[in-house]
Parts: sequence; structure tokens; C-alpha cells
Amino acid sequence: MSPPTSAALPPTKYSRPTLVDDSVRQVNFVDPDGRGKVFDFSEVSATPTLLDDLVRAFAGGVAPGGRWQSISTAESAAGAVKHLARYLTECHPQVGSLADLDAEVWWAWRAEKDQGTRWPGQVTMMRALLSEATTLPHSTRRAMRAKAVKPRKRLAANDAYTREEFTAIRNAANRRVNQALRRIEANTAVLQRYLDGDEPADAQSFQVQGTRWTIGSLLSHLARTGTMPSQYLAWAVSRKGCFDLRGVTNPAQALFPSIDEVLCLMVLLVCERGFNLSVMNNLTVDSFRASDPGVEEPVHTVGVDKPRRGTKRHSDEILAGEAGTLWERAVTLTQPCRDALDAMGQPTSKLLVAHRHKNLGSRGTFRTEWARACLGAGRAGQEAPTGGGPQWSFRRLRLTEQVLNHTARQNTETDSEDIYRRPDPQTAQASSATIVDGLNEAVAHAHASVHVRAMDSREVELVRKDPDSAAAVLGVSVQVLKLLLAGRLDTPTAACVDFFGSPYADEPGQPCPASFFACFGCGNAVITPRHLPRLVVLLDALDDVATVVTPSRWDRDFAEHHARLRTVVATNATTAEIAQARGAAGDEDRDVVSRLLSRGLDG
Repeated sequence: MSPPTSAALPPTKYSRPTLVDDSVRQVNFVDPDGRGKVFDFSEVSATPTLLDDLVRAFAGGVAPGGRWQSISTAESAAGAVKHLARYLTECHPQVGSLADLDAEVWWAWRAEKDQGTRWPGQVTMMRALLSEATTLPHSTRRAMRAKAVKPRKRLAANDAYTREEFTAIRNAANRRVNQALRRIEANTAVLQRYLDGDEPADAQSFQVQGTRWTIGSLLSHLARTGTMPSQYLAWAVSRKGCFDLRGVTNPAQALFPSIDEVLCLMVLLVCERGFNLSVMNNLTVDSFRASDPGVEEPVHTVGVDKPRRGTKRHSDEILAGEAGTLWERAVTLTQPCRDALDAMGQPTSKLLVAHRHKNLGSRGTFRTEWARACLGAGRAGQEAPTGGGPQWSFRRLRLTEQVLNHTARQNTETDSEDIYRRPDPQTAQASSATIVDGLNEAVAHAHASVHVRAMDSREVELVRKDPDSAAAVLGVSVQVLKLLLAGRLDTPTAACVDFFGSPYADEPGQPCPASFFACFGCGNAVITPRHLPRLVVLLDALDDVATVVTPSRWDRDFAEHHARLRTVVATNATTAEIAQARGAAGDEDRDVVSRLLSRGLDG
């Protein structure tokens, strides 16, 4: 036996072969599953240096480990290359390379995009493409950091659905998925009887070119290959109603979900968890089940891959309750497609796989890529086009899910609030009731806790002209009213019209024992414009106190007084009057307030 030899290593200066063929401006792309595509930019009209810069930036993004790793996202990026090359050639011919693309050109392009679209997808894609360019000016990179957001004044077609529309779309999609599950289950049961050798002897059969096909053998062939043995047999099976074809017309879809049915499944995933298209396109069936099958409700931990997050693209999503049940339905619905692909030597772990009605363009019998083809609108159910059912788009569904559930999904709470929820009219409409309830509660609290009475300058002038009527309104004698106007009844915070009739005294006739802060909650207290400067100084002082005492002490000693005083000031003075009173306060007012806060006025 010859001695073992070590494996040959690449040369010391080895580097990965380039994806770009500079001579013909082509990029050879291979996705993680080994599927390849050549992107040809030779026909793009642009200056050679500019086009070479764009092609190299594109190649950097589609390289192994780059930001675009699926054929669909690579196609979108290639479209961005061609679009930008045309735009710069037509509108900014002075840009001969990406080194000449300054911030002014970027903002001009972005302004044009913002006028034509209500969503930031194109801006986001172009930012990603230019970020791959090594020669782009630093000032342009800084300008690109300004985040593209969904405009606050969106078109009505880009606002969230109403709760009724959202429910109708969800119900229609749910009916379609359930129908597909029942069809596949019924045909699979017939197939299983055939595989077990229990197919009835009198089962329908067809003799074609010396071969006898039964219903079971046709289903077996279909399960292995994804196609019917011949067009004639497909026609014959349909004509005689041999397969359960509820929801579809093509007998090759007897065991597999159609594209429309998987789109409806995607609708349910968006409605339940707010998944976006890139996340759904990357979902796999490799989940971890944390619950006991058959005993507990399903709980699955699902890996989520959101490419736009960069190094933080991978995370876990826990699906429990209805979400866990939906996940199991999704796996069950699409499992026949994965089984067929495995039998055909094309295994995949992707969750979303559907059977094509026809193998157009030699793209295969099964569809596994979804992102690029699902950016528009669709219908949640076969009945929708003819029965007036609701139309949908994934963007609006995802927006609606966050607006209605008040929950961030695969984004931060700040992004969800600022970009999705707050700009939507439904959020303002739903918040109006909460705001009104809060205001009513504040008014009720003010009525319950603030009993001090107030006289404005007009009322003071009326008192001087007709003291008898004013005294009757206040419930005091004319003599007391005159003393009040003369300042003879003033306390450090207000004027007291009945010092010996205090609601805080233990017995009637006793002097008031309460703190002067309590005047704001006493019906014997009256404030006039003369008191406003000192009240404003006291409010400012309490605001300062709040910054230096502990929360527990603030709540215990100051919070209630501060709330009452703020209500009194805000109710009886405008912003301008408060500012004027603050300027009119004197040293005596500040000294009284200082002594009040330091308990120097307690008797």
C-alpha cells in the first residue's frame, strides 16, 4: 500500500476567479443552489468607463456572500444597472464614471423617483448598488444615507386596508388554501391505496399504446415526475372526472398546489406575521418544533433571513397558536412538491413551492422563486375576478397588519411607528377615540381635584361696578369680596374667603390646618390676575424640583400639587399671559415660593 499523500493546495497567490468577463461585459452568476445565469450588459448604451463601474458594482453584489444571492434579486439589481446607465446618459452626460456621480446628481435622480412612486424600493435598490462601487465619492455616500421612507401623504391605494377589507382578503385566501389541502388529501388517499395494493379491480383505466393506466398508476407517475404521461391522458382524466380537481383545471395539479394557491398561502403568512417578500422567499421547512405533537398546540421556531439587514440578516421567529397551525398547513400543502423534486434529483428545502400550469420557457415544472414576480397586486381567490372579491397587494397587506395589530414585524418599533403606523389615516382615526377618552378623563380629574375658583380681569372690573351681584355669584358677602380685591385675604398661593370654614379642619369653626398647596383643591380659594405671577414662579420651581428629587418622593410630596397647579395656570391664562406674568414676578414672589417649598411657611 502506498503511503498517504496530502491534498494539493492552491498556489500561494490564489484568488477566486472573477465573475466578470470584461471583454463582453457579462457577469456569470451562480446562486447557493448551483443554478446559474449570465447577465449581459453589452447592449447598454453608456460611456465605457461608467458602464464598467456599474458592472463591477453589480458583480460585487452577486459574488458569493454578497447582498444578492437569488436569481430574482440579482435580476432586480441588473435592472437597476441598466436604468441608472440610461438615466445618467440622457440626463447627466457629464457623468463619465461613478467617480463623477456627485450628491447633486443623486438627489436629482431620487427626486424623479419620489415623484413617480410611493414606496422606497427603487431608492433602496439603487443605494445598495452604488454602495458596492469603490470609486463613488464620499459626499455621495453621505447623501445616500438619508433614509427613503414611505411618504406620510400616501395615495389612497397605498394606505392600509380597512379591517373589513383585510378580513375579507384573509378569509378568501384561507378558503382557497383549505380547498387545495382537501384536494391534495383526497387524491393522495387514492394514490396510497394504489401503492398499498388496494386499488379496486373495477377502477377506471385507460389503454394507451399498449400500456394500461389506472387512476392510481397515473397519480404515482404524477407524484414522481410532476407531469402527466401524455396530453391525451390529461384530457381523458379531465373529461371523465377521474381526479379531484376542486380549485384547479389542470389534472397535473391534482397532487400539488397551484401558483395561485401558494400566493394565497403567502397572503396568510403576511396577514398572520407580517412577513415581507424577501423573508417569505427564503423560508425553509427546517423548523424546530418546541411542542409535543398530538398533545399541545403547535409551537415552531422558524429561521428568518432578511437580506437587507446585512450581517444581522438571520434571526428566529417563534410561531405559536394560529401562527403555528398556519405553518404546519403550509408545510403540508407544499410537501408533495418537495417530494417530487427530490424524486427528480432536484431537492429543495424551500417552504414555498408550487406547480406551474405549463413549463413555459423551460423553467421547470415547479416554481420556487417568488420575490420578483409578486411585487404587484393579485386576487385572493378564484372567485374574486368574477364575484367581485377583494384585490390585494403584499405591500398593503403588510402595512395593514402592522396598523391593525400595532406591532412591529421584522423591523424596529421606531420604523414600524414612524413609517408604517403613524402616517396611516386609520391610525389617526383609531387614535381619536383614545385621545378623546384621555381628554375627558383629564377634565373629569380636574373637576374632581381642582376646586379653586378664578376671576379674570373682566370679572374683576365687573365686581368693582356691581359688587352685590358678584358677591352673590361667589357665595360671599360684599364685605368679604371687598377684602379679597384689596388683597387682605391673600395666602401664599391664592385668596381665602372662609379661613374658618375649611374642609380640611377636624371640626367646624377651626382655623384651616392644611398646607397652602391645598388651596388649589379647596372651594374657599379664589385666584385673580394679581396671583398669576407668583403661581407661574411656583410652577417653574416645582419643575426644577422634579429634576432633583427621587421619583418616589416626587410622587409622594409634589406630583398631585404640581398637576393641580398646572391645570389652574393653563385653564386661566394664555401662553402669552403666562410669559408676561413670569416677567412681572418680583423678588417677593420668589422669596415666598422659596419659603413655601422649604416648609418655612408651615405654622
